[in-house]
Order: sequence, then structure tokens, then C-alpha cells
Amino acid sequence: MFGFFSNSIENLKKTYIGPPKVEVLKSLNLKVYKNEILAITGESGSGKTTLLNLIGGIDNITDGNVNIDGNNINKMNEGQLAHFRNSYLGYVFQFHNLLGEFSAIENVMIPSLMLKYDKKLARKKAESLLETVGLKDRIEHRIGELSGGEAQRVAIARALINNPKLILADEPTGNLDKKNAEIVRELLWNMTKKTEASLIIVTHSNSIANMADRKLKLEYGENLSEY
Repeated sequence: MFGFFSNSIENLKKTYIGPPKVEVLKSLNLKVYKNEILAITGESGSGKTTLLNLIGGIDNITDGNVNIDGNNINKMNEGQLAHFRNSYLGYVFQFHNLLGEFSAIENVMIPSLMLKYDKKLARKKAESLLETVGLKDRIEHRIGELSGGEAQRVAIARALINNPKLILADEPTGNLDKKNAEIVRELLWNMTKKTEASLIIVTHSNSIANMADRKLKLEYGENLSEY
């Protein structure tokens, strides 16, 4: 189905020293293909969120390699990693992690402004994305004035503002009702395919996992099995 992979993890390990010492991930390997939608499921505590945080450079890797579009994030210093995250990655969390004191459009623009993009161009792109996610009439609303589903759509627009190579979504529908969950899921799917990014989505929802190109189950932090 997919010709080549652009993202991979090799022998990935994560250990928290404690006490007590806890091995969360044990020598995991994974390839993610270009423009693929990959769902990762597993029991609570299996290491799904930790895996996503390591791929996204949010948490420190104990051992192993994470390669994204030919870039090994393990070899980056903090400044390089921060710039890389903003340039190559898009994040969508269960709780949208938007800044409540700013409007929808200001939240979407922030990643571009952090890369010192032209403010007018960043606003134009943000307006286009918010229109695409169905929030054209809500762009100046503060986050507290939006519903949970609307806020999550703002988060999707924010994740896409810098044309990421890889989108990481951690339970993006977990806090939404069924109707809004499907709206968010469909937006993630459509916009991933439209932008030719890859999407890794961690989810407890079997129905969402079944719509992905591939689905993997993480067990005990050491086994990623396709099903």
C-alpha cells in the first residue's frame, strides 16, 4: 500500500530511575510510512503515551533512535530539537492544550510565529485552516468561548500550520461525545491525506483504530503487534 517509510524508531527504550526503577518501553521498533495513518492501541499503562512523547521529542530517550524524515532527534541539542518539533511535527492532545487567554486564530498562529514567519502570511494560513475545520465564524473567539469539539478542531489547525511531516495525536477524541469525536476523526484523516503527512494516533477506540491504514497493539511496553 505504501512505497517507503519516512519515520522509524529503532530499539527504543525508556526507563524511569525512580525509585523504584520502571522500564516503560523495552527495545521497540517501528516504521511509519509516508502519508500513512497508523493507530496504536493498548491497555492503560502499556506505554502508548510515553511512546508518542519520545517520538515527538517531548520526553528524553533512554536508549535507541528516533528518525523523522531522515533526522535523528537523539543527536539534537535542546535548541535544535525545539526548532525541529515546530518545523516537522504537529501535536493534537486529548486535552487540547490551547492557551485560554488567546483567540482561536492566535493559538493557531503561535507555532509559525515561533519560527519567525511573516505575521500576515501566518494569519492568512491560520484563517484558511480554521475555515477548513469549520470555524470561519469563530476565529476571534477565545478558547473558553468554544465547545470541546470546537477547541479540538482549533488544535488540529494549530498542528497543521507549519506543514508537518508527522502528526502525533494522543487520544484526540477521548474527551468528546460521539458526534464530535467523529468530526475530529474525519478532519484528522482528511487533512493528513491532503497534506501528505503521516499520522500516528493513540486511541482506546476500536472503531477509530479500524479506520486507520494500519493498527498496532502495544503490550507491556515491549511488543507492537499488527492486528
